[in-house]
Amino acid sequence: MVGSSMLFTGDTKRNGILRPRQKNASPIETNFLFVYGLLMRGLERADFLNNPDKASFIGKAEAAGVLYDVGAFPGMIASQNGGVVYGELYELHDPEIFFETLDLIEGYWPDQPERSLSIRKIISVATTSGPINAWAYLLNLP
Repeated sequence: MVGSSMLFTGDTKRNGILRPRQKNASPIETNFLFVYGLLMRGLERADFLNNPDKASFIGKAEAAGVLYDVGAFPGMIASQNGGVVYGELYELHDPEIFFETLDLIEGYWPDQPERSLSIRKIISVATTSGPINAWAYLLNLP
């Protein structure tokens, strides 16, 4: 589990347990994004997320999976076989507009997933407040 405390915008307490707010507006389904690699703070593409109009940094998070070196950047494969990918969690303010650009950066074409380098998928992410569903870009392997 992640070691530092976090606050989520719009958190609610139920039965004494802090629960992050999640919007379930289709087709986006969640406003949270899990990032690893170059999009993390302090790295090459961090400026894309470092914009309070686009996204709010929530904190450190981790997901079940494995990172692979695919050249200029890492790629994640979700896995339940004991691997952990350490990353960061963001809350997106307008996911539909945000993903129009980030899908291009990540090499994901929603209308042609078979030709995409990455696939955008909702995965379970561990946070200090408990598990949360978040979008993540995963390697598109055959």
